[in-house]
Order: sequence, then structure tokens, then C-alpha cells
Amino acid sequence: MSAPAKPRKAQDDQGDKERRNARRIAWISGILTFAGTLITAGSAVAVAVITAPDTVRDVVGDRIGVTHTATATATVTTTVTAGPAAPSPQASAADATTGGTAATSLTRPAAVDVDGCGPPGGFSNDWLDRSVTLAGSDEQFNAMTCRVESSGAVAGYLDYVVPQNATTFTAKVGIDRASPNTSARVRFSVVDLDDNVLAQQVATYTNAPGITARVSGVPRIRLKMTVVKSSGVSGSNYFRSAWINPSFG
Repeated sequence: MSAPAKPRKAQDDQGDKERRNARRIAWISGILTFAGTLITAGSAVAVAVITAPDTVRDVVGDRIGVTHTATATATVTTTVTAGPAAPSPQASAADATTGGTAATSLTRPAAVDVDGCGPPGGFSNDWLDRSVTLAGSDEQFNAMTCRVESSGAVAGYLDYVVPQNATTFTAKVGIDRASPNTSARVRFSVVDLDDNVLAQQVATYTNAPGITARVSGVPRIRLKMTVVKSSGVSGSNYFRSAWINPSFG
């Protein structure tokens, strides 16, 4: 006797189940595909908004709001080539001896040769850096001064190397108003190595003129001081001759 046939309903139920599963899989796959498309498009829009918000705003209008947080790690390699340092606003006056342009007044230590103030063959006083006052002003000025305490044709000088590119030498010349002797007349001269006069002025206790000399092509200058008139000059009745704010330009 043959075995009984499998019920038809069981086979139908199994087929229905497989078809439902296939529909679910297709439906889920469709959703995932659609979601992937949205994510990709959304990412592209997000990248566009982040990287070029102005361009996106031109397309969709000013109602767009952009909020983004970016985290970046960057390694930067910089190559620096050192060049000449910028000139200091308070460059040393010693630059005058090294070919630089002095930005401040010349000083006694920057001189390459010096002869103190004194009579020929007699005792002389050295030049000093100190502040002075001039006739008609209470202002203090930087100066190179020399104390004259002997009568007669007292003279002295300081030599300076002219910086490269310098075209002028300027200064004021005079007698320190703190000096007890007020009668002297002093000739201040700027000369070259051949003793050619480049500029010259005569100063008194009441007159402190400016002096300007052209120094283009001149390698070295001498700042000379010569007393042309004095009376009663002594150790206690001295005066100080002064080169005030001397500098190259």
C-alpha cells in the first residue's frame, strides 16, 4: 500500500513564507539603497556647504544655516632664510667705525683718533660724553665736550670714519652754558684728511650755530676745535666747548 500524499496546504504555506521573505528582502534592499543614495547626496551637500557656503547660499538663498565642526591635523614644514636684520632705532654710534650708518649721536669712544684740548705742547683735557645746555634754552643736549682751562690758542680734535652711504655730517656747536667763563669765541671745523675745510662755524656763549658738511666720498673726517678769543681763562674760570648731537646722515 502506498504512503499517503503530503498535505497540499503545508506546501502552499511554505511557498507563501518564502515569497514573503523574498518581498521583505527586496523591500529592505530598496530602503537601504535609497538611504545610501540620500546619505551620499547629503554628504555631498554637507561637503559643499562646509567648503563653499557662499556658493551654496547663492543657489538656495540666505535662509541656509551653516554649522560645522572640523577637526584637522596638519604638519607644516617651514624653511627660513636669514637676511640682514632690520636696523635698530637705537643703533650704536660705533657703527661709524664699521661702515654702518649711525642712528644716534657720535660718541667719544667711537673716535678713531683724538687730541685733547690744550695749548701747543702743553697739558690737555680729554673729550668727554656729557649733556650740556646752550644759550637760550634749558634743554639738555647730548654732546662731546672738552674743558678749556688754559689761555691762548687752545685746540683739539676727534677723528671719525665716515660710514658707507653717508652723505652729510651735522651737529650744533657751542659753549656749555654751565661754564663759568662766558667770554670765549671758538671756531669749530670739519676737515678731511688733507685738512681741507668741509664746514666751519664760530660759536660763543650766546650763540650755538648748526654745522653741516658734505661727506660723500670722504673716508674720514676730523672735528676740530680752536679757541680764537678768550680772556681770564683759568682752572676755576674754564669753559666747555661742545659738539652737540653730532651724527652722519
